Amino acid sequence: MRSIIALLFLTTPALALNEPVLWRDPDTSCAYWLTPQGGIAPRYRRDGTLDCPGTSEAARDTTAPGNADQSTSQLGRGYDALKREIERLGERLGR
Repeated sequence: MRSIIALLFLTTPALALNEPVLWRDPDTSCAYWLTPQGGIAPRYRRDGTLDCPGTSEAARDTTAPGNADQSTSQLGRGYDALKREIERLGERLGR
Protein backbone atom coordinates (compact mmCIF):
# COMPACT_ATOMS: atom_id res chain seq x y z
CA MET A 1 0.00 0.00 0.00
CA ARG A 2 2.83 2.37 0.86
CA SER A 3 4.58 1.66 -2.41
CA ILE A 4 1.45 2.61 -4.39
CA ILE A 5 1.14 5.88 -2.48
CA ALA A 6 4.84 6.60 -2.98
CA LEU A 7 4.59 5.84 -6.71
CA LEU A 8 1.54 8.09 -7.04
CA PHE A 9 3.29 10.83 -5.08
CA LEU A 10 6.40 10.67 -7.28
CA THR A 11 4.53 10.69 -10.61
CA THR A 12 2.11 13.51 -9.77
CA PRO A 13 4.57 16.36 -10.56
CA ALA A 14 5.35 14.82 -13.96
CA LEU A 15 1.67 14.53 -14.81
CA ALA A 16 1.09 18.16 -13.85
CA LEU A 17 3.52 19.40 -16.55
CA ASN A 18 1.79 17.83 -19.55
CA GLU A 19 0.01 21.11 -20.38
CA PRO A 20 1.61 24.56 -20.63
CA VAL A 21 1.23 26.59 -17.46
CA LEU A 22 0.31 30.28 -17.44
CA TRP A 23 2.80 32.45 -15.53
CA ARG A 24 2.61 36.20 -15.02
CA ASP A 25 5.86 38.11 -14.53
CA PRO A 26 5.63 40.01 -11.23
CA ASP A 27 7.73 42.92 -12.54
CA THR A 28 6.01 43.61 -15.87
CA SER A 29 2.68 41.79 -15.33
CA CYS A 30 3.06 40.20 -18.79
CA ALA A 31 1.70 36.68 -19.22
CA TYR A 32 3.86 33.80 -20.47
CA TRP A 33 3.33 30.10 -21.16
CA LEU A 34 5.75 27.74 -19.42
CA THR A 35 6.08 24.60 -21.53
CA PRO A 36 6.70 21.07 -20.22
CA GLN A 37 10.12 21.03 -21.90
CA GLY A 38 11.22 24.07 -19.89
CA GLY A 39 10.58 26.69 -22.58
CA ILE A 40 8.84 30.01 -22.22
CA ALA A 41 6.59 31.70 -24.77
CA PRO A 42 4.65 34.97 -24.64
CA ARG A 43 0.91 34.73 -24.30
CA TYR A 44 -1.15 36.59 -26.91
CA ARG A 45 -4.68 37.94 -26.64
CA ARG A 46 -7.39 37.12 -29.16
CA ASP A 47 -6.66 40.33 -31.08
CA GLY A 48 -3.00 39.32 -31.53
CA THR A 49 -1.45 41.73 -29.03
CA LEU A 50 0.78 40.60 -26.17
CA ASP A 51 -0.95 39.90 -22.89
CA CYS A 52 0.70 42.79 -21.06
CA PRO A 53 -0.81 45.83 -19.39
CA GLY A 54 -0.89 48.79 -21.76
CA THR A 55 -0.41 46.86 -25.00
CA SER A 56 -3.97 47.59 -26.10
CA GLU A 57 -3.36 51.33 -25.85
CA ALA A 58 -0.01 51.06 -27.61
CA ALA A 59 -1.54 49.05 -30.43
CA ARG A 60 -4.23 51.67 -30.94
CA ASP A 61 -1.65 54.48 -31.04
CA THR A 62 0.43 52.91 -33.81
CA THR A 63 -0.73 52.64 -37.37
CA ALA A 64 -1.06 49.25 -38.94
CA PRO A 65 1.95 48.41 -41.06
CA GLY A 66 1.35 48.68 -44.77
CA ASN A 67 3.03 46.77 -47.48
CA ALA A 68 6.79 46.84 -47.93
CA ASP A 69 6.63 49.40 -50.76
CA GLN A 70 4.89 51.94 -48.53
CA SER A 71 7.38 51.41 -45.71
CA THR A 72 10.31 51.75 -48.08
CA SER A 73 8.99 54.94 -49.63
CA GLN A 74 8.33 56.45 -46.18
CA LEU A 75 11.87 55.61 -45.11
CA GLY A 76 13.21 57.10 -48.33
CA ARG A 77 11.30 60.34 -47.80
CA GLY A 78 12.52 60.56 -44.23
CA TYR A 79 16.10 59.99 -45.33
CA ASP A 80 15.80 62.68 -48.03
CA ALA A 81 14.39 65.18 -45.54
CA LEU A 82 17.22 64.45 -43.10
CA LYS A 83 19.79 64.81 -45.87
CA ARG A 84 18.34 68.23 -46.88
CA GLU A 85 18.46 69.45 -43.28
CA ILE A 86 22.09 68.37 -42.93
CA GLU A 87 22.97 70.19 -46.16
CA ARG A 88 21.22 73.36 -44.92
CA LEU A 89 23.08 73.15 -41.63
CA GLY A 90 26.37 72.72 -43.52
CA GLU A 91 25.62 75.80 -45.63
CA ARG A 92 24.92 77.84 -42.49
CA LEU A 93 28.22 76.81 -40.99
CA GLY A 94 30.01 77.81 -44.20
CA ARG A 95 31.14 74.44 -45.42
